Formats: sequence, C-alpha cells, structure tokens
Amino acid sequence: MKMNGRIHYKVSLIGLINGILLGLMMKWVEMFSGKQVYKLLLNVDFLPVIGAVSWGEATLFFFHLLFSLAITFSYVYILRPLKIFRNWNKYTLAFFTIIPAIMLYFPLSALSKTEAVLPSDLTAFFLWTILHLFYGLSLPKAI
Repeated sequence: MKMNGRIHYKVSLIGLINGILLGLMMKWVEMFSGKQVYKLLLNVDFLPVIGAVSWGEATLFFFHLLFSLAITFSYVYILRPLKIFRNWNKYTLAFFTIIPAIMLYFPLSALSKTEAVLPSDLTAFFLWTILHLFYGLSLPKAI
C-alpha cells in the first residue's frame, strides 16, 4: 500500500473513530453493568512517571486515542504488508491484531493501583473482550 496523505487521513480517521466508539461503548457498559471496564481502559496509574500524575479523564481518553491510532497504523502499515500475512483474510488478521489488546485485561487489572476490576472477574473480561472484538472488526475499514 502506497503511503500518501489520503491514506494517512483515512487510517487516522478510522483509528480515531474506532477509539472514540470503543471508549463510549465502554463507558456506557460501565454505567449499566457496574463493571468498571471504562476505568480500566483509561487507567495508567501503574506506569512509571505517567502514573504518578493525576490526569483528567480527557487526557486519559487522549492517551487511549493515541493507542488506538498506533494499533490502526500497525495493522495497516506493518502487519498487512508483511509477506507472511499477505494471503490472510483482512478480518482474520484484524482478529489476531486485537487479541493482545484483549489479553491486556489481565495485566492491566492486576497492576491497577485503583480499584477497577479484578483479573478474576469473568463478566468484566467478557465485556472487555466483546467490545474489543467490535473494535477489531472495524480495523479492515482502514485499508
């Protein structure tokens, strides 16, 4: 795939829209289920230096959007062009791309200094997984 301004714009737009939708859905699910998956999504308190600062929700959401952009650009510019993935269905590749984000549930919930969700909370993990799978389904739109 040739890298030009139009493609960068499209990849950025899909990454931002996906990130915003994931964040909004997580917040909505948290409000109605009581499972603090949105709080976990934005949590950075376990990170050195960054975690020591008391960030506002908007800044934490901005960090989340940066991570969403990184995932989308990785999918489009790193993974998709690799020879070993070239013959894969783009949705299969998107599924495998999002698996690490799903599995982050366990270390994020275990390392969190504030109470969000427990690593053993399978309902919260199920919600986290379903919402991230929806995110992953949108990655191929960036190609």
